[in-house]
Amino acid sequence: MKRHRANPVVIGGFVVAALAILAVALMALPGLHWFKRPERVVMFFSGSVFGLQKGAPVVFRGVRIGDVTDISVHYDSTRDSFAIPVVAQLDADAVRGLDGRMGNDDIAHALPTLIARGLSAQLGTQSLVTGQLYVDLDFRTKPRGTLHGGYKGDATEIPTSATAFQALKNQLESVDLRKILDDLSQIAASAKSLVAAPELKQGMQDFAATAAHARRLAAELDRRAVPLTRGAESALASVDRAGGKVSTAADKLGDGADKAGALLDPKGAVVRDLQHAMNELAQASSALRDAADTDGPLLQQTERTLRELSQAARTLRQLARSLDAQPQQLLLGRQPDDGLPATTPASAKNRAEDRVQEPAR
Repeated sequence: MKRHRANPVVIGGFVVAALAILAVALMALPGLHWFKRPERVVMFFSGSVFGLQKGAPVVFRGVRIGDVTDISVHYDSTRDSFAIPVVAQLDADAVRGLDGRMGNDDIAHALPTLIARGLSAQLGTQSLVTGQLYVDLDFRTKPRGTLHGGYKGDATEIPTSATAFQALKNQLESVDLRKILDDLSQIAASAKSLVAAPELKQGMQDFAATAAHARRLAAELDRRAVPLTRGAESALASVDRAGGKVSTAADKLGDGADKAGALLDPKGAVVRDLQHAMNELAQASSALRDAADTDGPLLQQTERTLRELSQAARTLRQLARSLDAQPQQLLLGRQPDDGLPATTPASAKNRAEDRVQEPAR
């Protein structure tokens, strides 16, 4: 029997083709980075991560930038609580893209910078049917993510924040439903005792009596409303007439004010006449002051007249005394001075009084 020897070229080609197929398959597998250096990160979740599996995607606003590589349980004895550390590998190029430094090969500074800007992780649902979860990275400042710490490894920790559903669930879990039910039971018991109290029944009876009285009062007011309405209408008519009279008086007063304003106009004839009269009065007052002056001619003439009147009065008094002493002078005429009788004390007294009453020259 003749044996055929294997062709080395065929065998070598087969091996090369197999290696090529294997390389393509390895590169096509998701979540494996054969020619890229990944960035290890860890995220601590406090709630349930049921549905999150190894190989689950890590996305940033819908773009896949890494995969979950490990999920474990961590007990913190200082806080007496459990946390779920989720380790993932991020694509170095994607991390540099988030930082905006595509040309920098060292990405050690990229994640701390992004975390300082508010980068945090949340759990998202891939499918409502299967319940599979994924890790969602984004910049969140309200509320900011929290760091757990205490991871034993060379991974950078990314803060985590609870979703809206998880926050609501935590709030509901923190509510003491038993206490709320007890309070509601006490309120219901208090309401029941209040409704069954005799004071409430008496109050209802009083309210019914008050309502009946109010109805009677309303009927009485309705009965008396017609006269009151008529009286109000007549009063309103009287007020209207009085208002008309007041308006007429106001018009007349306005006309009088206009006339008074015209009379008191500084450029009017009345004001000019009053000003002219005041000027003449001022001139007369000045002339009167000049005439009343002690050194004025009028006062000197008055003094001379008074002196002459005084002398005439003295002469008449002397004539009267002479006639009193010698009445015969009217018939015989005046006797010489030698023939006159001696001066009596009365006549001497009269002459002294005349001298006293004579004004000083």
